[in-house]
Amino acid sequence: DLANVVNESALLAARKNKRIVTTQEFEEARDKVMMGAEKRSMVQTEDDKKLVAYHEGGHALVNLHHKNADDPIHKATILPRGQALGLVMTLPERDKPSKTREHYKARIAMAMGGRVAEEIIFGHDKVTSGAMSDIKFATSTAKHMVTEAGMSELLGPLSYGENQDE
Repeated sequence: DLANVVNESALLAARKNKRIVTTQEFEEARDKVMMGAEKRSMVQTEDDKKLVAYHEGGHALVNLHHKNADDPIHKATILPRGQALGLVMTLPERDKPSKTREHYKARIAMAMGGRVAEEIIFGHDKVTSGAMSDIKFATSTAKHMVTEAGMSELLGPLSYGENQDE
């Protein structure tokens, strides 16, 4: 991934006829490698744009106001990239070799913030499938907490083994 980012940064700088690669090219390259290329040609209605803006805003608001959200927002966008119609990216301020229950719960809350925002603004029957990857993330995080990290209050500090999908 690092080699791809460096290579893409150099290509972006060359396209701009720059002699050196700057932080701007590295930021653009990282976004392209991690999130996919911008889909500038994608046609979106005003309603679609509004939905994406509220959805991503929901993620951002939960992260900003959750007492245990310890990773600050680095970037928020409502421009389609790769498979996503928009996204909110957080970056840790330091390495965290161990994660707390509070950290995981804050990440789950942030992931669900987009779907909750859709429901509050547009109503229960207007919730979209746009939160599908958020739900997968929240589910896999909760599953990790219970089956691998022993963070279930009901089941206790037990590990239920690896690679068990049931």
